Amino acid sequence: MKIGIIGLGWPGQQHVKAISAHKEEASLSAVCDVDTKKLEEFKGQCDTFSDIDEFFAKADTDAVILAVPHQLHETLTVRALHLGKHVLIEKPMARTSVECKKMIDASELNHRMLMVAQNWRYTPWCIAAKSIIESGELGDIQAVRTEWLLNFRDAFPKGSWIYNGELAGGGAITSLAIHNVDALRYIIGEVDEVYTNQLYTDDWSTNGAENWAMCQMKFKNGALGHLFTAYTPFHPVDNGKFHVYGKEGTMFYGEYRGEPGLWIRSAKRSLDSNADYERVDEIRLAPGLDSHPQTNQLKHFIDSITNNTRPESDGREIIKTIELVEMMYASGSKSIPLRLSTGGEINA
Repeated sequence: MKIGIIGLGWPGQQHVKAISAHKEEASLSAVCDVDTKKLEEFKGQCDTFSDIDEFFAKADTDAVILAVPHQLHETLTVRALHLGKHVLIEKPMARTSVECKKMIDASELNHRMLMVAQNWRYTPWCIAAKSIIESGELGDIQAVRTEWLLNFRDAFPKGSWIYNGELAGGGAITSLAIHNVDALRYIIGEVDEVYTNQLYTDDWSTNGAENWAMCQMKFKNGALGHLFTAYTPFHPVDNGKFHVYGKEGTMFYGEYRGEPGLWIRSAKRSLDSNADYERVDEIRLAPGLDSHPQTNQLKHFIDSITNNTRPESDGREIIKTIELVEMMYASGSKSIPLRLSTGGEINA
């Protein structure tokens, strides 16, 4: 499969690495970036383009990976699909569910695959966590909390599109915690009530791009949830953590005893009050996976196209994540809790 990549920032480079890990199944046939310096290392390896129109006109590709600013997700995805290309689009899928719907319609009209790079779904720990919950080992899930705090300033200079809420589709929730939001749905289930509070304390951010946010939620299964995120904290250490509290056990992803991983303590494993948390054997629960999530993700993308099967994170699935983000922002803007009715409408 001949794959082209548009956008050679950090996410795009991860997709380059993934393609190189699947040389028998895929090849990097073309790259495109407006920064000509980023194209230099690909000279002689594949076709290079600094102009998007020239890329779409001349690049020899079966599929396109889009690692571009959020405001370009919908237009470039629809354009690629109408040209008969399969598309793997970076997260967030788009800025709004309306944009997502246009992407899904183009995918269905042209009978081409549309998959979203929600790469936590392709990490061994996330798959293992979902498996443990589905096994019932933790008992009824009562609460979950997750946080991701990361200072963006080293990666994105002042004036970058990512600090513009109109271009990015929001702030820290959609530009950073989109991983956590999607993982909440993937691991715990659907959410039907949210209450969001946001702060705008950074003069780098404009047009409603929150730099701090907290969201309380209630899942359809009755569990409570808490999301905490920010992209301007001073040297944070709480990055990407995920805690699940069940009636008969607790599980969390993060660092424990100086070692990162997925950790668990449950009544099934020990009733001893002095028992400690033990590290989950992620390889057993998620066999055959690489430690690099984009490598697993690309394999799933290729297999889904080859076998004409629905991907784990196709557009019809991930639009629900964007709808949840929209609900979070609606709650934050109104400063009230919002819940879904049985018909799917959002009510105060």
